Amino acid sequence: MIKLKTLIVDDEAELRKSVASILQNTNLQIDFQIEEASNGQEALTKVKAHPFDLILMDVRMPEMNGLDALKEIKEHDPRTFVVIMTAHSNLNDAVIAIKEGAYDYVEKPVSPEKLTDIVRKSLEAHEMISNLTASNPIFDDDIESEIVGNNTKMKEVFGLIYKLCKVETTVLIRGENGTGKELVARAIHFNSPRKSGTFVAINCGAIPENLMESEFFGHEKGAFTGAIERKIGKFQLANNGTLFLDEIGELKPEMQVKILRALQEKKFTPVGSNREVKTNARIIAATNRNLEKMMETGEFREDLFYRLNVMPIFLPPLRERPDDILVLAMSFLQKFSKEHSKNISSIEPECMELMKKYRWPGNIRELENIIERAFIVESSSIMTKSSLPDQIKASAGISLSASSTSSTVAKPLSTEPLNFELFKEQAEKDFIMSALKANKGKINQTVAQANIPKNTLLRKIRKYSINVKDFS
Repeated sequence: MIKLKTLIVDDEAELRKSVASILQNTNLQIDFQIEEASNGQEALTKVKAHPFDLILMDVRMPEMNGLDALKEIKEHDPRTFVVIMTAHSNLNDAVIAIKEGAYDYVEKPVSPEKLTDIVRKSLEAHEMISNLTASNPIFDDDIESEIVGNNTKMKEVFGLIYKLCKVETTVLIRGENGTGKELVARAIHFNSPRKSGTFVAINCGAIPENLMESEFFGHEKGAFTGAIERKIGKFQLANNGTLFLDEIGELKPEMQVKILRALQEKKFTPVGSNREVKTNARIIAATNRNLEKMMETGEFREDLFYRLNVMPIFLPPLRERPDDILVLAMSFLQKFSKEHSKNISSIEPECMELMKKYRWPGNIRELENIIERAFIVESSSIMTKSSLPDQIKASAGISLSASSTSSTVAKPLSTEPLNFELFKEQAEKDFIMSALKANKGKINQTVAQANIPKNTLLRKIRKYSINVKDFS
């Protein structure tokens, strides 16, 4: 059962008791550890003494009102979720509070159904943030040890996420495959005022070129051969919500022009239609490609780049965050222990050292796959180096023919010097073959599951002479 440290703040003792009773009688399978405060100043003192996961707070209170307390609480610990309680006649206070970082509001008298729904959604939103590094980050400069891996780059990323939750700015997320770009996009959406709207994700590299305009903008019945019924496009589906354009660098220049127009004018025309449709979808784009170089060659439009690049977020690859590997790995162990009904509770030091030395071309996604692999290979409650795939052992110079139980010193793979480029290509080939095998050779399914652009996948298949039929 989840434990949730909760603070109820109101100057009326009876209301505090009523809210506490509602929380303790929900069906959310949560152990609410409840404390109370009678005003904003008392609440702030308690928050500074120890962290709370959730705060339910009135606005109109003596000594310090809820809005002032909210600002100071969010400055002290941005991860705290605050829900404002207010009378119907003071709903303007709730609007101001949400702009200042409150997650949501609930009207008095508090409805059990409404409060339960808000608490459930706040937990889901909190998990979006937590999953980015499998921890709950704290942004106080005096508590460096609690940032995952003490990684300055990730600290900057979290700071940007919290700021972007409060504005409507277009965002461009950049980073290698597997670094968590979609997780960042979801975290921004589900912690923003748009959280009640739809989050629509589309992989720009996975759509056939002849269907791309229809996917984005929809089409009318009979607009083209095969259009047997009217279709709503992604821009319309994401109205009042967020549209996540993954792998934006895979779009052809002709399509980039149409996306740019939709962004600028907030309207578009479905294929085969004479009517214009309005949209206010917030755009979050992502890419692993060098857009600056693509602009030099004319592959990517400068005007679209500057439209998207209002607020860029750069996600560091896992190889630049070696201290984060242990925390991430332990989180995945907990996740798969539940999924597989099997408990692996720790990682042997030698296994951990090999993982830290590895370059992780597939980043966090590759780490997650390797941890899940251990649940198939391991028979004990400890993850050992024997459960690691060959590419990780090879990167450390361990002979692949050596027994996993051997106590002899690891031998070099050969007398030739190690070649990083050759190893990187082999790791890339192994990753693609594993993805094809997992998806039985189905290209589109592999594209979606492995988060690799379709044209990139096809190019690599040709490069490494992989026979897709071998996996079907």
